[in-house]
Amino acid sequence: MADTLHSVQGVLGTGSTAILDAVASSTTETVIGLTLSNISGSSADVTVDLSITKSGGSLRKILNDVSLPFGTTITMSTKLVLETGDTMQGLASAASSVDFNLAYLKQT
Repeated sequence: MADTLHSVQGVLGTGSTAILDAVASSTTETVIGLTLSNISGSSADVTVDLSITKSGGSLRKILNDVSLPFGTTITMSTKLVLETGDTMQGLASAASSVDFNLAYLKQT
């Protein structure tokens, strides 16, 4: 089994934004760190949602309508395991207001 570290960066939109695409067959991805930063240009507070959709279609909330005040960052160090077909997505209450940075371990 090969273990490799990866990272993904991006900006959450007001619609569901893919953070991790569907995990490939015979692969496990373990989220080892995640930051969400409010970078709003209007000095506004925003709310964020973060979820995992299991390969069978069941949506599981990780963060639900969590307030992110202007200029602050949420850091999550909880490990999250995604299996074949699982995806991770997020959204924010204001467009282009939340940066994300995710680190994960891919095992194939």
